[in-house]
Amino acid sequence: MEMKIIIVKIIGSNTIRGIKLRRSVLKIANEIEDRVVINLVDDNEKDNLPLLYINDELVSKGRVPSDKEIRKYLKK
Repeated sequence: MEMKIIIVKIIGSNTIRGIKLRRSVLKIANEIEDRVVINLVDDNEKDNLPLLYINDELVSKGRVPSDKEIRKYLKK
């Protein structure tokens, strides 16, 4: 099975929810077999932070998804 590269971007990674999201994504990324590249963008200016993008697709905003949801997003 070919390993794919998943690009994750977390905007607002310096906010309280952003830090929680970063921890969750790192945990799930270590569990899956694909390579996950995580880009963190500090931002306090936008509303509805944090924003979670997977391969340039916005999948979550303003909340920390559950581990189950994050796993589903990464496996798409």
